[in-house]
Amino acid sequence: MLRVAQSHPQRKNLMLNTPDCPAIPGPLRHKNLPLGKAPSEPGPCPGPSAPLRLPAVLIDAPDPEDEALTRSGVLQAKRRTESHRADAYKEYRPLQTSPEKQALHRQIQACAAEAQRLERHLENHFVPLHGPGQLISPKTFFVSPLFHVRSKNLARQKHLELTLPTPVGHSPIRYEGPELRQCDSRVFLALLHMLRDVQVGTAVTIHPEAVCIALFGGYDGANRKRLRQHIQRLQKGLMIFEEFSVQLCLRFDYPKTGPWTVSLDPHIVQLFRISPEVWLSVEDRFSLPEGLATWLYSYIASQTRLIPMKVSTLRERCGSEAGERGFLNRFRDAMHVLAEQGIIDTGWSIVRGQVRWLKLHRSSSRAAPNAPAEHTSAH
Repeated sequence: MLRVAQSHPQRKNLMLNTPDCPAIPGPLRHKNLPLGKAPSEPGPCPGPSAPLRLPAVLIDAPDPEDEALTRSGVLQAKRRTESHRADAYKEYRPLQTSPEKQALHRQIQACAAEAQRLERHLENHFVPLHGPGQLISPKTFFVSPLFHVRSKNLARQKHLELTLPTPVGHSPIRYEGPELRQCDSRVFLALLHMLRDVQVGTAVTIHPEAVCIALFGGYDGANRKRLRQHIQRLQKGLMIFEEFSVQLCLRFDYPKTGPWTVSLDPHIVQLFRISPEVWLSVEDRFSLPEGLATWLYSYIASQTRLIPMKVSTLRERCGSEAGERGFLNRFRDAMHVLAEQGIIDTGWSIVRGQVRWLKLHRSSSRAAPNAPAEHTSAH
């Protein structure tokens, strides 16, 4: 019987591996960017010849054999259970009524119940499955001003309240906390991605150098502080439901030296039950200029098809405080970038304040999620 891990004073480290993102035992160094040299602005991520892969994480586990902490461990347990059930059924079929057959019948039922329990464990304790080349988020985050489009020259609001849209039949979700922007969205998406195959609520360690290089293009004191401030804002952000609240990041320890520790709120899975998940391409999201282009990309990904919309409506939804003319100019620039990236058709137009656009369905962001790694290895 698989048991969910409980806290324990003596903890061991397990490294989470994925097929396309090998285990990283320590800080990474970008092959084209020496340590401490960071561009003045976040540049594009590595191109097709060097696909971006966010670093792996280390899991603090009370028992190295504890399978409940990783998606692959739960899947392995489920496969073993189903194999035992199949073996028992082969023995069960040819037998006449007897105590042995009754015992096998009970074993088959127990295996079926355990397989169902493990499936529920996956549904209740892990964010939706996505692969190493994908990012994921609840749709409501992509169609609202939760992660604002604002100039970095404008001071952030220390506290604000927002009501986020939800599907018909669900109560609205309220956000309370510091003002979040598109740069915070980048870090939030990265955290969900790096912890995607770890049971929510489980503390993991990350190397700030590796994360800074992946997200910002380099590592130095400024980028280290920048990453810390992003995660701290997420930790203060609260999604409020009728019966519970969810922090965008639950735990965050950031010692001056060594790895940091983070964990996701166990209730974060509930966000995806109320607002369906939307997949993004890691490479597309991180190669776009941060701001309106990234908000529009996320919005476009959340839509099955694009209908004509007023530019003023999009300005309101993204939380921009730019004037009408200034926003229109930035909007045109962002649309050109999205068209060049193949995210929308090049034939888009703006007529009398209304944009007409066509979404291009690309395989990179619509592919089925990849299966998780088959195992974790001791570190």
